[in-house]
Amino acid sequence: MQRSKIEWTEYTSNPIRGRCLHACSYCYAEQIRIKYKQPAGMHWHPEELIKIRGKKKAATIFIGSMYDIFGEWVEGGYIDQILDTAKACPQHTFLFLTKNPVKVSRFDFSDNCWVGVTDDCMGSDTYPLDDFGEWITGTNKFISFEPLLGALGTQIPSDISQIIIGAMTGKGGKVIKPEIKWVTDIIDAAGDRPIYIKDNLLDILPEALRGYYSTTRLRRLEWRLNDWS
Repeated sequence: MQRSKIEWTEYTSNPIRGRCLHACSYCYAEQIRIKYKQPAGMHWHPEELIKIRGKKKAATIFIGSMYDIFGEWVEGGYIDQILDTAKACPQHTFLFLTKNPVKVSRFDFSDNCWVGVTDDCMGSDTYPLDDFGEWITGTNKFISFEPLLGALGTQIPSDISQIIIGAMTGKGGKVIKPEIKWVTDIIDAAGDRPIYIKDNLLDILPEALRGYYSTTRLRRLEWRLNDWS
């Protein structure tokens, strides 16, 4: 577990590591894995859960920032241990993000968990947003449109409580920049639900547009960032 530069969390923890088999072309985690010559095979790090259990002060922790722990190839026993840790640490807020929400429906989450799905708006996602709410019930839900690579192609489910929008990071971010209309369509479709636009996208929005929506409208999170100093 370590402090994170990701704006919508405080810590990241990766109890499962290796090469994610989704093999997204823009995956920053895979770029880092290759750079530091880390093993490609999936490997389990239970010491991460020990660190979480040892932290008494409330914090927001993003689990699986470098790996989709709900990948179809991941053993359910590993996921059970992670969710047991979340349940045993009610002082913390746990964030999960996946491209395989159908697997998420097989597990029970405690109330201090937020489960999100990634949608890059390229139409390449196996599971459409329309069905996200059917797979995940009784859980705080959010959507991450990051990296935003196209226009919103569907309605945002009514039970989504948080939306995050971001541009591509790394080398690809210099080449692929979201169109303004892609962003405004998501903002308008969100209605009064909280939206958090990341710095790398907020910086490219015209000043007039930022003034129209107001910064507070575009920088809201439903979960608290308790541990920032």
